[in-house]
This record gives sequence, C-alpha cells and structure tokens, in this order.
Amino acid sequence: MFKMINPVRDYAWGSTTAFRELFGWAASATPQAELWMGAHPSGPSLLELPSDGVQGPGEITSLPEYLHDSAQSSENFPFLLKVLAAEQPLSIQSHPTAERARLGFAAEETAGIARDAAHRSYKDPHAKPELIVALTEFSALCGFRPYTEAATVLESLRTWLAGLGHGGAEQQDHPQLRSVLDRLHSCVVAQDYAAALEQLLGSHRDESVIAAGQLHGMLDPVAGPRREGEAGGITASLDPGTRGMLDQVSAAFPQDPGIFVTLLLNRVQLAPGESIYLPAGNLHAYLHGVGVELMGNSDNVLRGGLTGKHLDVEELLSVTDFGVLPVPHCPVQRSHADPRRTSYQAPFEEFALERFELPGEATLERSGPGIVLCTAGELTLHAPRGTGDEWAPPNGTGVGAGLTSGSEKPHMLTLTPGESAFLPDTAGHRLSAAAHAQAFLASSTFASTDRQEYRP
Repeated sequence: MFKMINPVRDYAWGSTTAFRELFGWAASATPQAELWMGAHPSGPSLLELPSDGVQGPGEITSLPEYLHDSAQSSENFPFLLKVLAAEQPLSIQSHPTAERARLGFAAEETAGIARDAAHRSYKDPHAKPELIVALTEFSALCGFRPYTEAATVLESLRTWLAGLGHGGAEQQDHPQLRSVLDRLHSCVVAQDYAAALEQLLGSHRDESVIAAGQLHGMLDPVAGPRREGEAGGITASLDPGTRGMLDQVSAAFPQDPGIFVTLLLNRVQLAPGESIYLPAGNLHAYLHGVGVELMGNSDNVLRGGLTGKHLDVEELLSVTDFGVLPVPHCPVQRSHADPRRTSYQAPFEEFALERFELPGEATLERSGPGIVLCTAGELTLHAPRGTGDEWAPPNGTGVGAGLTSGSEKPHMLTLTPGESAFLPDTAGHRLSAAAHAQAFLASSTFASTDRQEYRP
C-alpha cells in the first residue's frame, strides 16, 4: 500500500472554502474544484514508496509508472476517484457508450485531430459511467423529466410573459424569449425532447442566446419587469425549487441557452451519504455541493450548455437518451455485520464503491486494485495478514508492529481527511479507527459485503 499525492484541479466553478471546511486544508485563493485520485494521463497521482523499497528511500513515483513497472497498463486502469466541490454549476453533459466512444475516438484519430484540440469530442476510446455520493447537501440535474412537469413550468413562464404590461407594448421588448418559450413548449407537448435540444443548441441557437439574456434580466429581483402590483417578478409564478435553480444558473451563465435545457431535466437534492449514478446517455449537470465521485477512467464529455467550451451538438444528440427517465438513485447494500458499512451498487463493471463509518475495524476482501480515501476523522490502514506484509512483533519483542520480512518499518499508514492510499490488491487490508472516521473504498470489482469482517 502506498500513500498518494493527488493533484487538485482549479476550475472556475470550484470553491475556495470547501476543502478547508471538510478537510482542514489551508485556505485557497483560487477555486479548488476536484481532487483527483488515479492514473488518468491529464492528472495522475503520485505514490510515496516505502523507505525500504528497491527504488530508494522516500522515492516518489507516479501511479502510471508504478503500473508500468508492474507490467500493467495505466490506460487499462478502470476508474478515476475524485472529490468534487461545486460552488457554481458544471456544464450540462452526456457521456457515450463504450461502443460509441470506440468509434468516435477512431474517427477523430483518422481525421488527424489532435487529442488536446479544443474541438475534439473523444479524448480516449472508453465509456465514462459516473457515480457520486454527497458529502454535503448536493444539488444536480439528471435525465429528462416527465413531459407534463416540463410543460407546466414552460406554461407558467409563457403566461407570465404574456401578462407583462397587461398586453401592452412592454411585452414586445422580449420577442426572442417569447418565441423560444413557445417553440420549446410545442416540442414538449409533442413529447419530442430531441427537437427541443436541437433547436436550443443548433438551428435556433442565436435566438436562444438572446432569449437567455432576456430571461436573465427578468430574473433580476430589482431590475426585472413585473406585473402591476406583483411583488415577486417572473419567479413568483414558479415553484421555489425552479426559482432557485434558475437564479443560480442564470447568475453563472447569463446568456447561455443551457438555462432553458435545465427546465427539461429532473432536479435532485441529495443529503450527505445519498447518491446517484449516471449511465451513458443521461443528460446531467451538477449544480452545487461536495461529493465523492467515482467514474470510468475517461475524459469523453459531450456538452449541452452552461459552458464556454466546445459544443458538438450533432454528437450530443447522437449519444443522449431522450426518453423520460427517473432520478437514478443508486441502490445500496448495508453489511449484515454492521449497517454503517455501505456498498453503492451502481450497474457498472468498471468500479465499485463502499463507505465505512468507524470507530472499529474492518477487513477488506475485494479483489483487484483499490484506493482508500479518508473523508473524516483519522484512520489507520494496515497491511494484509497472511502475506509477505504480514503483521508480527519485530524481533519477537511483542512490542509494536513490523513486517515478517524483518523490516523495521511498520507497514501501516495513517490517513487524515483528504488523504488517500493506493492498494495494488485490496484483499486483506484492514481499516481501524479509535474515534469517528469516514472512509471510501474505490475498487475494480465487487465482492459480497457479507464476507467482510467488522469488529466494533
């Protein structure tokens, strides 16, 4: 097992306070958005090798280098673990299936498009399934909502807009907004979300940009137009959840057609510990909060708004599932030994995720490589029993702990919030904590939680 040194990605939508508040880190002058743990080429983790390792005392190597030296390929490492902190909304996006990613990657390779080109859609030939577990209150959009719900919201906005100035000339100040809402409403009534998305982002994008700016102005609680005698402006006709979501999205992206896309998607609010999973084709966006995110080791994203990055509308329409979808809450299984041990059972073969709530001790029995992340308290990670790293008192003294190989270095790691360890094979490692601690285990395969030990 190896202590990890992980990159933190600074993006505009990140937070300057989240990692300080959750992990006790120093304050940041820039918005920290994602803590990455894995072998992804754009941000691989580093490993601290033990002082008795063959590569020298205290040497540091990258996870891809370690995998290469172990005759493994970092390209085949199955997952990327993150802590995501969103102060502002992320882009609306879909991810391709494995087959679509393979074909899209091959086509762009044949076309000679540089892999780091801003207009490239497929950076690798892999799918990107996702699972996110909330660490704080977490809000997101995911999947197309029932047509009647979307139609109700759009009709409320159309009715309010039509009533501005009691039918006078004032309503003529927003012809593009009225046109976009009318057209969007017609698509929803016709149960055609694909046409709605194509018109917003493709054939009528210019008009949609103007309409988004008009809607942004109307959402302003001071400057926005109101009916005579009405105190709440345009948002008074909407439910509180929609009002809050529109205010948040419009403030961050005041002229982005994606603001209209948000009206078509399910809204979800997660409490800490709750989760959703995002299969290929599910159009989604994370809005606010901090979560542990586990995904396929891929960077393939087809964006659909709320971003200044490249939009490949044709490919987005090809990969997106336009059916009405329920909120994909992730099924969970709690260990019979202790309900504080939770397995998030997303239907993906690339990875598995488990949460541990300590104090106590737990023995891991999942096979394959894994990453243990501490998110609260302090915990100790112990080497497996019954292997070359077996625990035994050094020199037969019965004091302390060491390796049976005779090394004087205790084969254990202490992890504090925000720290993680890489396990070449998770089986047999133990977690222990004397007081409250929380940890997540990301691994490549499932194993029955009933076989795992828990000793309070």
